[in-house]
Amino acid sequence: MGQNPTRRSPIIRRPRPLVAIPTFGSTCRLIREDRKLSLTNAFPRLGISRSRLQQIEEGRPPTLQTVDRIIAGYEVDPLMARHLRELRAPADELPPTDYLRQCVREKTDAIAHLRDLDERGVLAAYLDPFWNLLACNESFRAAVPGLTETGLIAAWLFSPAARDVFLDWPSEATHAVASSKPILGRYRDSAQALHFIQVLGHIPEFVDLWISSLRVAYGRDTADLLHLRDPASGDPVSYSLSISNVTQTEHVLLVTAIRKPYSGPAIHHPLTGSRHAEATRP
Repeated sequence: MGQNPTRRSPIIRRPRPLVAIPTFGSTCRLIREDRKLSLTNAFPRLGISRSRLQQIEEGRPPTLQTVDRIIAGYEVDPLMARHLRELRAPADELPPTDYLRQCVREKTDAIAHLRDLDERGVLAAYLDPFWNLLACNESFRAAVPGLTETGLIAAWLFSPAARDVFLDWPSEATHAVASSKPILGRYRDSAQALHFIQVLGHIPEFVDLWISSLRVAYGRDTADLLHLRDPASGDPVSYSLSISNVTQTEHVLLVTAIRKPYSGPAIHHPLTGSRHAEATRP
C-alpha cells in the first residue's frame, strides 16, 4: 500500500476588516475601487507605473510629487486631498486621554471657565481630538444623557439615548463618521486611534456608514446647527456649536453650544399626532 500523501492544513482566509485606521495606501486603494478601476486601468491616468501604484497601495510611501499626481488623477475634492497629504506625512503624536484629562482637571481656571459658562446656560466640555470627554459642565452633561458612562462621544452617538436626543440623527451620524477618518489618519499611531477602532468597529450602523462613503470632513460650520430634544422638557432645541483649541495645547478642544430658536425638522407631537411647522434647517 502506498504512503498517504502529506495532509496540508487548510488555508484560513480571514475577512479584511471593514473599519481600520486609514493609511495612505489603503485610502488610495479605496478611492480606486470607488471609481470602479483596476490597477491596470488606474495607473495611466495617474502618470505612474502599475507596479508603483500597487506598491503604494500595499504600503510603500509615495513621493510628494506622486501624491500630487494621485490627487489630480483621481480628481479628489479638496478635503480628500488634504486627508491624503496628512496620511503621507508622519503621524502626529497624541498624549494618552487619561493624561490630558488630568491636565485639564488640575487647571483650576479651566474648570472655573466651565462653571462660568454653565451659569450663562452654555453647554461646554473639554475633549481630546477623538472627542473623548475630559471634563464638562452640568448643562453639557444634562444634554447628553449617558455620555459619561462611555466617555467617547462617537460611541455615545450610536446609542439609543443619542437617537432619542438628536432630531436629525442620520445627518449627525454621517458627519461623525466622515469627521473620524481624518482624525484617525492624523493620529494613526496613538492609543486613542486603536481604542476608537476597537469600539466603533463593532457597531453595525457605524460600519455601514464607514463603508458606504469615502467622504471626509474637517470641523463643523457654525451655521450648521445641532437639533436636539431637551431630555428634561422634551422640547426641541437648536444649538450653535463652536470648537476651539485650548491655548496651552492643541490636543485639548473646548466645545461650546449656545442655545438658539429651534430651526430643525418638523416635530411629530406624540399626543395630538400633529406636526409643528418649523423653519427649515440652515
